Amino acid sequence: MSIDKLKRVFSGVTDYDAWTLQLLKIKNSKRSGTSYLCREITLSPEGQLKEFISEIKDYYTDSAKGRLKWYAGIREYDGSLLDRNIYKIDSERDLIKIELKSLIEAIANPDVEIDPLEFRAQGYLLKGMVTIDGDECPVKIISLQNPVTTLKHKFMRAKGTFKAISDKVISLRTAVDVLVIDDTVYMLNLSGEKLFNMERAYKAVCDEKLGCIRASDIVSDFEAFSDIASKGHNPRKFVSFNDEHLKKLKNVRTRNKIAKKFNIPLVEDKFDTTKIGTTDKIVKLLCDRGMLNPFDNNPREVDGAKKWQ
Repeated sequence: MSIDKLKRVFSGVTDYDAWTLQLLKIKNSKRSGTSYLCREITLSPEGQLKEFISEIKDYYTDSAKGRLKWYAGIREYDGSLLDRNIYKIDSERDLIKIELKSLIEAIANPDVEIDPLEFRAQGYLLKGMVTIDGDECPVKIISLQNPVTTLKHKFMRAKGTFKAISDKVISLRTAVDVLVIDDTVYMLNLSGEKLFNMERAYKAVCDEKLGCIRASDIVSDFEAFSDIASKGHNPRKFVSFNDEHLKKLKNVRTRNKIAKKFNIPLVEDKFDTTKIGTTDKIVKLLCDRGMLNPFDNNPREVDGAKKWQ
């Protein structure tokens, strides 16, 4: 889906009259994974929700300053941290498959009895339908901001004076963090990673691929390599791990060629991971973060590679 098509989605939200609003609670557990609970709420007077949805539409599609104009494009989620990009993730990707299914089930069966002001929500969502190319598609518009807030330093006029307001209220914002359109997730910013506990997911991918690297026997000190590769920003890079690159690096001749080209030290035909910087270079190479300048053939680091168009 292109930015223009996404704009059509936002433009079409006001054509549907049965949107519902739900508070969202996210619970992460090492033992049982990520679970969700939704609490449906109703705004009054009638028409308030539709008015709010119209404001969301304007915020993203306004001809002069619509937020969608700020984005450079839509790309597949690859663990990169590129600004001004919307990241797309298919529902069948292991990164979100189980969590998305659980979220959809929670949305379909919201609670209607828990006190919403005591719900301890971490976000809220709008559930509805949008017509795209003649077909109706289910849409979830998600904001990962706690909607329940206590008013502080707010005063209401009462009998000639202004009385402090200390009540809890529901506060909604027009900015969106995640869109779920049919079977595809669109993260409008990286706070969307929290929705699916993706840190857990890409660390699991990292662990799996480290096992593959150990078996490939391409590094001199695997423990030293693993210690660095599994920390900091490195685990998220493994989302775009390229198995074909690893397969080719198993060949000694290829490994020597790559080592020379990317200035990676070798010891007995293996990458010398006792040297500072070696591990980071290998991770970048295996995760599509290392490329060659087309003009001088010198190595360059890139934030995230995608197919040339």
